[in-house]
Amino acid sequence: MTKRKDSIVDTNKAVAYIRVSSKEQEKGYSLTAQEKLIRQYAENEGYEIVEFFREAMTAKESGRKQFNLMLKYLKTHKDVNKLIVEKNDRLARNFKDIVDLDDILGLEQHFIKDNIVISEKSTSQEKMIHGIKVVLSKQYIDNLKEESEKGIIAKIEDGVYPSVAPVGYYNTMDRNGKHIIAVDEEKRKVVQKAFALYASGNYSAKTINNMLYPEGLTNKKGNKLAKSTIERMFKNIFYIGQFEYKGFICTNAQHEGIIDINTFNTIQERLGGINRTRTHDIKFPYQKLFRCSRCGGTLTGEVKKKKNGKTYIYYHCNSHDKNCKKLSYISQQSIDEIIVKLLKNIVISKELINSIKNVIKEINDDKHDYQEKTEANINRKLEQVNKRIKQAYVDKCDGAIDEDFWREINKSYHAEKAELIEALQRINEADVKFYDTCEKLLKFAQNAHQMFLNGSTEDKRFIAQTIISNATYSDGKFDVELHPAFEALFKLSNESEHQESRIEPTKSIDFANKKDPQEGQFINGGTDEARTRDLLRDRQAL
Repeated sequence: MTKRKDSIVDTNKAVAYIRVSSKEQEKGYSLTAQEKLIRQYAENEGYEIVEFFREAMTAKESGRKQFNLMLKYLKTHKDVNKLIVEKNDRLARNFKDIVDLDDILGLEQHFIKDNIVISEKSTSQEKMIHGIKVVLSKQYIDNLKEESEKGIIAKIEDGVYPSVAPVGYYNTMDRNGKHIIAVDEEKRKVVQKAFALYASGNYSAKTINNMLYPEGLTNKKGNKLAKSTIERMFKNIFYIGQFEYKGFICTNAQHEGIIDINTFNTIQERLGGINRTRTHDIKFPYQKLFRCSRCGGTLTGEVKKKKNGKTYIYYHCNSHDKNCKKLSYISQQSIDEIIVKLLKNIVISKELINSIKNVIKEINDDKHDYQEKTEANINRKLEQVNKRIKQAYVDKCDGAIDEDFWREINKSYHAEKAELIEALQRINEADVKFYDTCEKLLKFAQNAHQMFLNGSTEDKRFIAQTIISNATYSDGKFDVELHPAFEALFKLSNESEHQESRIEPTKSIDFANKKDPQEGQFINGGTDEARTRDLLRDRQAL
């Protein structure tokens, strides 16, 4: 997104954004309380609220309907230059939101309960503090998602497909309350017939769909399958006792394959084969963090072996365009050099480090409140399930329910209990990672350059993911855009150094012409080596 050249006019006009999640609504929270607070604040400050944007839904990601309408409104109404919200977590849920708001030149963001106003006039420190709050909040939410993904991966490793079963199968549980997938015997033969007809080469997917609909080739509601569904069915390795889920391929699935391998392979030859995701045991620090500037595809890590036997890691665009792929090749070493260049100029004062510590303490309080409420909710549900388990057994002993029914509901209750216990474990793991992130952030602030040079793969990924908002590469040119918080951090570092000659955060590095950097890479021109020597000399003099 490009910034508007004409900023909005400084007036007393404002818009207000209020949001409650579906969970908060269940607990009795409403938009009314926020609206009342915002109106009182606007009256005290002498602002005129010209539009309210009300979001009553869960919205952890950017792309919320009312949020986007508000962005559009602000961009088209130059005489409105203030945005008022209750607090930060009601507005910016990730960095894309922050960037989108920052693209509206001249906009003031008023966070009432945080007692903060973020604008172009804010100091670098205010912007940095505001950004770090968002960094840590986002990291915690992302860690919760990551822990949930780990649970899914564990199921995959056990051969259990962690999603809705395709046509011909159904989701159920075994006698131990474990989620499994079983064959739908009523549909087994009609699915096998569909594959046999398609393998013959005499029938199209559409024709087969029409032919077999009366025989029971339907979805779970008994309706005819969509054309896209039956086309996917013929490509799906699920039917030979395997499955693919988010790039992971399981060849030892627990469910029964109902299509023989020869029939399946015949169909794949007709369709031109199936693409399988390549997997690696190696952890790539920059996997999917950067994009190709030509097509927007993500850069994927790959190990290359040279003739001398040495191995190197390269990243390339995951596009099927061979030309694009060729132009996007870049070594991991080159990316390391870019990040080192960004980090060399970070020197943060003790005062600023103390400010970062204070921010971390504030976020720690917010995280603790969120975690406490979430855990209390899960524990309440656990208590209810335990009561049901106990009562069901009493009912069975008293003859109120028969043994078969008891076994069924007992299995269901214990499966629910296991999922709740897993949810508590995920929160605990995310909590551990939260404090690890806080420590990494403090280490980063104290000596980012050394942390990167001596860091593990995880440390390098943390730094790249944390400081870089957007990075694209193609044909020898790497364009880097910093997250707002760390753009401010660079400015603060430079302000504290009082340097007239310094390396600026890299905006574009031309690998095709290393000896002749592009204009604008450095404030005062000169080579990278010369500027680095000057910078180190000046620091030693201090």
